[in-house]
Amino acid sequence: MNELTDLTELRDLFADKPHPTADRLAPARTALLAEARTKRRRAREAGLRRLMLAGGLVAAMTAGVIAVQTFKPAAPASAAEVLRLAAEAATATPWPEPRDDQYLHYEQIAESRPEKGVPDPGPRRINGEFWDSVDGSRPRLSWGKPSKSRPHRGRGEYKELATRCPGHDRLTYADLRGWPTDQEQLRHKLAEHGKEMVLKKDTATQIWRALGVLAHPMPPELQAAIFKIAATLPGIETEELKDATGKTGIAVTRVDNLGPGGSVSRESFIFDKTSYVFLGGQELALGLGREVWSVTRPQITDELPAWSKSLKPGGCV
Repeated sequence: MNELTDLTELRDLFADKPHPTADRLAPARTALLAEARTKRRRAREAGLRRLMLAGGLVAAMTAGVIAVQTFKPAAPASAAEVLRLAAEAATATPWPEPRDDQYLHYEQIAESRPEKGVPDPGPRRINGEFWDSVDGSRPRLSWGKPSKSRPHRGRGEYKELATRCPGHDRLTYADLRGWPTDQEQLRHKLAEHGKEMVLKKDTATQIWRALGVLAHPMPPELQAAIFKIAATLPGIETEELKDATGKTGIAVTRVDNLGPGGSVSRESFIFDKTSYVFLGGQELALGLGREVWSVTRPQITDELPAWSKSLKPGGCV
């Protein structure tokens, strides 16, 4: 998952797994579905989009509770349209810009799911809750909460404070706030970022791999700009996928030939089927099946929870 594995817990799950091969893990494509949606979409008027309240996505900010506005347009005609709608949804909710001395509180879930014909290594699931320092100057608080019925092997529940490692390239919110939102400048930035993960590949592949930054809290304007660039990439398609919470969403998928021997990466980003709010993503993994992750919209807070005062900083991330 490259940038996505910047999440320590997710990296622990799949660090020793090579990329899948096309003949072993090749789920059915959904080109016919996209074509059918195209015909339905053309029969409708473009002005059908309307705003609606999504009570389950209310963002509790330090300044108060802000209702999240979401879109409910007609069924999208293409992967590019899904991403354009996701860009609109990203900026539909007011966002008070956090200060450098604040924290971003959010949850991420990651799990492995076996595929047909692939040996099941057993249940692996991580439910992580995080408090990230906006500028990385304060320790990051992590709370790993494995499900009792589907525990993560080897670690169990944990609570820890970790500082930012000197010279580590883990992106903070403040780092991403400095990224350009101009389409040409951002395209170049993403390509450079992706080049570190997939050398000697075309620009579109480098940009797609760089989209792992979406796992990080970032300004909504930047997230929207990234979705708009992704909408212009060749080879993207739509399909229905479940995120790590089990919720079925509409996914935008791209298949890349990334490794020696023709190894293939099928990576997807998943959106709510009604609001097009970003939910998370997945990638196929050889010998394991799917690795799936979800992320919630961050909340801004001034302080860490009281129970963290009993923890001592240990190590760095």
